[in-house]
Amino acid sequence: DCPEAIQPPTCASNEQLCDDGSCQSSCDAVVNPCLCGLASSDVAAVYKACPKYGNTVTVPSYDPSIKTEQLALVCAQEWGLAAANSTLEDGSGVPSWSAESAGQPISWSDCPTPQEPQLSFTEDFCIAFYAILGAELVMYLLWHMYKTVRERHAASLRQVCSQVPSSLAVNKNTADSADIEKPSVLAAEEKPGSILSSAADVAENTAPKAISSAAELPEGMLLLRGYDNSLVGMALYYLSLLSTAGWIVLLAIIVSDYYGKVKGGVAYGLLANSNTSMAVFIFVWHLGAVWMVVMLACMARLRNYFRIECPLSQAHVVQVEERQEEMVMMEGTQNRLTLLVNRIRESLVKKFDLNIVIETCAAQRLSRDDERVFIEYHCTRYVLSNADGRFQCHSFGLGNTHRALLAHRNGLTTREARDRGFYIGENFIRVAVPSFPVALLKEFLSYIYLYQMMCMWVWFYFNYYKMALVQFSVIIASAFVKVAIRLHSEHKVKSLAEHNSQCRVKRDGKWSVLSTADLVPGDVVAVEAGMEIMCDGCVLQGEVVVDESSLTGEAMPVRKLPLKMDDMAYDAQKGASKTYSVIAGTRVLQCTGSVIVSPSQSLPTLLSGKSKPKSETESESENENENEGGVDQEPETQILVTQTRTATDKGKLIKRILFPVRYSFVFDEQLRVAVLFLLAYAGLGFALSIWLMGHDMTSWLYGVFVLAQTCQPLIPASLTIGQSVAAHRLRRQNIFCIDLPRTIMAGKVQVFCFDKTGTLTKEGLEYFAVQGIQRPDADADGDSDGNRQDVGFVAEEADMSRLPNVAQVGLAACHAVTVMGDQLIGNPVDIEQFRATDWEIKQGERDSELYLDTLISPFLESIGGSDKLGRQTVHVIKRFEFVHARQSMSVAVLDQSTGHVHVYVKGSFERLKQMANARSVPADYDMMTARWAREGCYVLALAHKDLGPVDDVAAVTRMSREQIEGDCDLVSLLLFRNKLKDDTASAIMELKGGDTRTVMITGDTALTGVYIARQCGMVSPTARVILGDVDRSSAATEPQLAWRDTADDAVVNDIDQLLYSERRDIDEAEGRLGNVVSKRTPSVELAVTAAAFDHLVSTGAIRRYLTDIRIFARMTPQGKVECVQLHMERAVTAMCGDGGNDCGALRAAHVGMALSDSEASIVSPFSSSNRSIHSCVTLLREGRSGLATSIAGYKFLINYGTTMSMLEIVQFYFSVIVPQAVWIMIDSFITVGLCIAVTQAKTARKLAPSRPTARLIGAHTLASIWGQTAINYAFLYGMMGLLFRQSWFRCHEFDSRDIDTSLWWLLGDNYEAEVISLVCMFQFVNAAAVYNFGYRYRRAWITNYILAVLYAGFIAIISILVLADPNRFGCMFRINCGDPDTLVGLGYSRPSWGISSYNNPTGHNVMPTRFRWTLWGLCIANIVLCLAWEKFVVLGPVGRLAKKWWVGRRGDSKLKLKL
Repeated sequence: DCPEAIQPPTCASNEQLCDDGSCQSSCDAVVNPCLCGLASSDVAAVYKACPKYGNTVTVPSYDPSIKTEQLALVCAQEWGLAAANSTLEDGSGVPSWSAESAGQPISWSDCPTPQEPQLSFTEDFCIAFYAILGAELVMYLLWHMYKTVRERHAASLRQVCSQVPSSLAVNKNTADSADIEKPSVLAAEEKPGSILSSAADVAENTAPKAISSAAELPEGMLLLRGYDNSLVGMALYYLSLLSTAGWIVLLAIIVSDYYGKVKGGVAYGLLANSNTSMAVFIFVWHLGAVWMVVMLACMARLRNYFRIECPLSQAHVVQVEERQEEMVMMEGTQNRLTLLVNRIRESLVKKFDLNIVIETCAAQRLSRDDERVFIEYHCTRYVLSNADGRFQCHSFGLGNTHRALLAHRNGLTTREARDRGFYIGENFIRVAVPSFPVALLKEFLSYIYLYQMMCMWVWFYFNYYKMALVQFSVIIASAFVKVAIRLHSEHKVKSLAEHNSQCRVKRDGKWSVLSTADLVPGDVVAVEAGMEIMCDGCVLQGEVVVDESSLTGEAMPVRKLPLKMDDMAYDAQKGASKTYSVIAGTRVLQCTGSVIVSPSQSLPTLLSGKSKPKSETESESENENENEGGVDQEPETQILVTQTRTATDKGKLIKRILFPVRYSFVFDEQLRVAVLFLLAYAGLGFALSIWLMGHDMTSWLYGVFVLAQTCQPLIPASLTIGQSVAAHRLRRQNIFCIDLPRTIMAGKVQVFCFDKTGTLTKEGLEYFAVQGIQRPDADADGDSDGNRQDVGFVAEEADMSRLPNVAQVGLAACHAVTVMGDQLIGNPVDIEQFRATDWEIKQGERDSELYLDTLISPFLESIGGSDKLGRQTVHVIKRFEFVHARQSMSVAVLDQSTGHVHVYVKGSFERLKQMANARSVPADYDMMTARWAREGCYVLALAHKDLGPVDDVAAVTRMSREQIEGDCDLVSLLLFRNKLKDDTASAIMELKGGDTRTVMITGDTALTGVYIARQCGMVSPTARVILGDVDRSSAATEPQLAWRDTADDAVVNDIDQLLYSERRDIDEAEGRLGNVVSKRTPSVELAVTAAAFDHLVSTGAIRRYLTDIRIFARMTPQGKVECVQLHMERAVTAMCGDGGNDCGALRAAHVGMALSDSEASIVSPFSSSNRSIHSCVTLLREGRSGLATSIAGYKFLINYGTTMSMLEIVQFYFSVIVPQAVWIMIDSFITVGLCIAVTQAKTARKLAPSRPTARLIGAHTLASIWGQTAINYAFLYGMMGLLFRQSWFRCHEFDSRDIDTSLWWLLGDNYEAEVISLVCMFQFVNAAAVYNFGYRYRRAWITNYILAVLYAGFIAIISILVLADPNRFGCMFRINCGDPDTLVGLGYSRPSWGISSYNNPTGHNVMPTRFRWTLWGLCIANIVLCLAWEKFVVLGPVGRLAKKWWVGRRGDSKLKLKL
């Protein structure tokens, strides 16, 4: 009964007609399709199938919703079963098949759709899920109620604790030496748990505080909460962790069920069908995401939530809460939008306590029998007081004068040491470095990884597992790399912090070998050459030469002297006391002994108070005891431990490294705004996806795709890639970085401050000459009969042997140089001075216990013209070290040949003019010193007085500094040359050419600074330099600031008018052509002395003149810090120094560069072993390149998101999906490969006269991103419009209504998806080239060989896909390919490779050759236009004109500094 067009064929003799309408040799294995899967006994009539119809039919007005009826009618008409004019209402005339139908000659074999399995949600596993979830929620609710009742009075149990240690009193009676020998005891020795604090400490720490949450905490305070363990709570805590893993396992089960891996290899075997599976997945996905977000948010508090809060004295653990604010750097870059977002963020931070840092510390005891409790927080011990039940950290005050510290020379008893150790903790900073698995787990516990993981689950579920595996591999690899780098850094910190060795300590009056971890304040430690000092301390006896380069960057060894038996104030942080202090982390190079009895020197080993020579019998007896006693032998060099652990300078530094202050840069501030914009944009894409894809569960999955690909998880990482690359390049040039984000800060430096000596100039100074002062002969009383006009300078003399004896002895003795082997140790200026004298320092045993040093002249015989008659020997019996505040040092020298004691004072020429007798100062003193300073000399002055013969030398040693240094006469000027480094001038010019203002901050004189500034080009050779100094000679009661021209010393009365005219001229020059240096080089420069600087600061006028002052002279270390901080208020400021007295300024600056030999100096963020200031130029070049690279990576990924969202929305509009291979190509190769390649752009060879933008939402950045996006949108829509105008396409439009949209991989075999794929791939690739422009800060993009190769390769690959005829490569991407038979029908040769059947009625998507070339040409035009937009509009003349117009209309708020 088959229609004539599909009549059964005539079978061959050896074949038979089977039930499926085909001829087969055997019909045993043939299934009759007309049975619809039923047995023949289950149907009323058994039909046989007609043969397959070999032709195609055309369905007019095809509608997938009624496709069965339409196809039946058209086929019936084709086969003559229905009239040609029949309509759908008439039907086809052929009934549909059913199992009950019989007697029909013919029927359609449209088998009824089998009933889809359904999930009733009452299955066993569903009930188990409900029960587990409900029981867990009930348990949590009951626990919360129980906890609330138990903790109803918890607020009163909390403590506010200060991080400032309270000082424990130490009883020491220093009235006489007998009392000094008494061992020190705690004031509350009978009750070790109680402490005696100052009244202020007690008031502060015991006063009731009405603070119940850390949000109300003042800065620097801690909130402590005690918690007791609970078995029930612990069980619930582990249940919550298990539940977290359970949600992940549940998602894995649902995904596995999707692929048929759960129940019998059948897809949806567990969840019945596709729709139910999707609904359950979405439900579990949301619940799991919410659960894990809550767990992450409460992670720090979670464990203690399942404990009961209790009094601190009963607590097993203590929760420490601290408010930690971000330090916002570069505050001048905010705009209104950023400020608005920050205000919203700050309100959320305060509302939800997001700025609270929480750490749980175990309550510990030294032993089970010891009731005293303590906790360790940030490597600092907090002890619970038995008196008031409050925790407090402690310190031990040993005294603040030399005499008070010397009173501790006998050390501690074992009991005292044990008690102090309990309060302070062991002298060992433990750095806990987790194992790699634990560190990896902590790395994954963050919101960014949670976001990535939840996206991956959607991709895995939605049959996008290939791309998910690629992304998953990239995420895992990046996490492994980050963890490895972090662990490497933490191990370096651990090696820096955890030092432990053996040392000799005086305990119970005996010397014992103990671990340095057992040291406590008050211990006396023996010092030996080669040992590393593990505490802060002061030298009790002997002298020590230490290497401090690892901490301060000071290249030269430093000499440390013993305390003096006087009431001189001692503060280890102040300059004067540093001479007597040793710091943890330094290495002893040499130490010397001292066994003298002198109140001015180290502590006597004889404690009777008087010097008494030992008899031979006593000496022999002591020697025998020392030889037999081993560790009881009295060491020659001893130090007193003053600070241990984190109270030391090194400990504080390690603590800052371990617990750094959170910084927020401009990128962080604006990234928040950018993320909000992206979220809004992605939200719009999500909504459009749901609307375009049918408002069903499948559309939700597509919407998540849009969200994941618009908000790229790699965006935050892209900002750090440039930093890492820049730091790596700096390291290759011997510039080391310990603070990665500062590399980007270096790209925005506007002011670069420099120390002079050793930084701009060569290391140290070169001796030049001595200019003596000639006075009339003094009378017998020592008084000069002449007046000041009789005193004058003589000609300068370079040969010291020709100087008068008084000057020679003074220059040979007035210093703090010592000898270690053949090396001179001390201040470089002192060393150069001493070398010039050719004298010697006698080594070995001293001639007397009173002598600090013995010096021997070089004269072995009479020298003509000299008053020397032989080799002269002098002894230094008293020395006052150089102090910055006094700008002088002094010595008392005993001349062995005459018995006279001579006093010499050396210091700055200004200071000695004030100190010396007025009659000894030449009338032209100021003019002469100014002349030498102008010629670049470092000028010191030397003064002298003769105390005459002295019988009691010890009496001189007891004289105060004022007594020693008073009533001296000037003797000479000491001149040194400070030569520029060979490359300083070129480096300064390059910095100025890079629009960077250079400033000198020096401790030298102002005129010397002016000379060096002119030599190096910091000051123009033709510029007029006005020096500001405080004039104290006027009759006014208050000191007045006077401005004088350094050329002629003429007074400048109206400095403000002069500067106003200068600024007006520079503003006018801005509009003219020319380079930035010529336009902004001033003709008037200012220089100020330290006194003038302090005066300007005190009067509030410093900010008015700050950017006009080029040279800051005579600055103390603290003055340098203040100067740098003032510049930081106006601009991004860098500081460069040698790491000596510049440490504070280097740490304070936005960018600090220490020219230090240490590979990684911890003085400043950057250090260079190349002691050239070209390192500063390199730092700025790499910083600018790194900043530009970070912004380029950011723009590339933002462009990826906008282009990808555009691709998704367009394909959703046409209900198509680009082929899976295209997704893998874009996400795995193009995005990842080019994102890495963009960071490899090479650094520009020279500094550009501008800095790259750092604004992620600035006009420049937005124009670049959204300009490209608009161009790409236009071309994509235009090419889709062009496609729909093609005549060959109009009858081949893809209609996805006939396909299940959840089967997305079937939606790519069409022309629409093909064109979208090709256009967008070109756009993705081109973005990398577009954003690699930036020749000002990076070299031409063609020199980025990795990018050039990848770019050319990707363009070539995509061009082949567009232009080539069907080939193996194109068919892999499902582009210009089709079914083999179809390709043969189109005139192509049959493919030799396998091709999956096309999901397309035409069986192919091969575009005509002409259209392919048109499409390729338009894509190239898209590329060219995008490149032109970036090159000529954003970076080129159009952008500059637009900026000029905007500035002309709105004004220029950009800070323009004089260069």
